[in-house]
Amino acid sequence: HRQQLSAFGDSVHDSHAEIIARRALVVYLMGQLLEDPPQSIFAKQPTFTLHDYIRLHLYSSQCPCGDAAIESLQGTLGQHEQPPMKRQRTTIDTSVVRGHQGFDTLGALRLKPGRADSIPTLSLSCSDKIARWNALGVQGSLLASLIAPVYIASMVIGDLYNHASIDRALNRRTAAALADKELPGGYRANVCEIHPTAVQFERSQTALTAANAEITTADASIYWYQGAPSSAALVNGAMQGSKLARGQCQKEKLRPAICKLSLLNQFIALSQRLRPELLIGSEHCSYRCIKRRSQAYQRAKALLLDSEQFAGWTRCPSEYEAFDCSGSAVS
Repeated sequence: HRQQLSAFGDSVHDSHAEIIARRALVVYLMGQLLEDPPQSIFAKQPTFTLHDYIRLHLYSSQCPCGDAAIESLQGTLGQHEQPPMKRQRTTIDTSVVRGHQGFDTLGALRLKPGRADSIPTLSLSCSDKIARWNALGVQGSLLASLIAPVYIASMVIGDLYNHASIDRALNRRTAAALADKELPGGYRANVCEIHPTAVQFERSQTALTAANAEITTADASIYWYQGAPSSAALVNGAMQGSKLARGQCQKEKLRPAICKLSLLNQFIALSQRLRPELLIGSEHCSYRCIKRRSQAYQRAKALLLDSEQFAGWTRCPSEYEAFDCSGSAVS
């Protein structure tokens, strides 16, 4: 929630698995840009683009939270989590819905977490973020200055699988939002294939329920990417064992490699080697300012968020992206 957010970009604000995985992927993509052509997944023509034979696939042991899971969750939640049922509607409600509230509303943007008895946050659901990636790519706005959009080709999902619901939330919602819009070159309304799996994750909700095991929400996450020296554990978005000091930026060795500040420094180092002209006049620019230099990405983002389907998107407050590469506030 807002009181736990860092203004220095030195921690991760959303620790859901899909979000952690995407952030680790961004670090991997940055590393691949420095690989020699035979080993790199990128071809340069003239913008760095994934080789034609490379496809991006996402596995999730459970349906992404939010709109994709809302139909599967009906009837499975405890009474303290589930509001009174109403007749189901299929029309879009452009307001932002809190977690599991409003089961009668399909297509709505939803804030994490799902439980009604938990502290609200400013983070949109994984369904909403994946739907956004289907428009803007998973590479994010920083890397969009260097590479063409990277889209998810297919997803394999375990628990709470409902093909129609997942396709509606992740694919059809984005397609409707961008219908008849003139997107910048390289951007599109991506449609990722959706597949179930019969292989059950041993720690899935279904498996734990069948074993009568207690299910609790974890505040920890682990990430790894190819090329990383080791896996890293986070607790509430900070490196395990470190403590966020109020009003102070974490030292570099204590920051997650996937936090905003670390990604900014990796991007700057990458640009200095590949396209130094991107950094002209950026000596005292904030993280948000440098992100906005990806003009095509920003145009595509504006078209998406101006749509009926995504108009209620909760944006990160500017004060949490007003830091420079040293973690200092930029006025």
